[in-house]
Order: sequence, then structure tokens, then C-alpha cells
Amino acid sequence: MSNYPLVSILITYYFKKEFIQKTLKSILNQTYKNYEIIFINDKGNSTDEKFINNLMKLFKKKKIIVNKKNIGVAKSRNIGLKYCKGEFIAFLDSDDIWN
Repeated sequence: MSNYPLVSILITYYFKKEFIQKTLKSILNQTYKNYEIIFINDKGNSTDEKFINNLMKLFKKKKIIVNKKNIGVAKSRNIGLKYCKGEFIAFLDSDDIWN
């Protein structure tokens, strides 16, 4: 996979627990595997944090950021961009599914 550029997948999350499992599974189902996940939890609760941390164990390259207060999707993405190491960045909302 080192011949393929790294893609940073930037996911912002705010109380979308009913969708996030399918969203993350859709990433795992992709044929392209040279990616990292930058996951920004925009002030979730502790139940969501535990749930997300458990789901994120499926990914090798990941960074989970938890905002101390809700700042919205745009500011959360800007924070996440600082952690991206990929040559390309893909934005994926927490209720989106990739085919």
C-alpha cells in the first residue's frame, strides 16, 4: 500500500449514534486501504464516547479528538485538518455512507 497516497478521512460527529456504525463500516468496505481516520467528536456524551472508541478499534491509523464544547461542523473540521497527514483529504459526515 505504500505506493498509494495516504488519504485522510475526516469525520465530524455530533449525536449521530444511530448512523455512525454504518458510516464506519462503509469505510472498511472500501477496496482502497491506505487511509487514516481523523474523528472529531463535537462534544458528545460519555456513552457516545465509549461507543465510538469501541468502533474505532477496527481502524489501524486513527486519531480521535473530543471537543470540550459544541463548536459546529466547520470549526471541528478546521481542528481536524491540523491532524491530517494524507496527501488527500476526504470529508465524511457521520451520517453518510460510501458505496
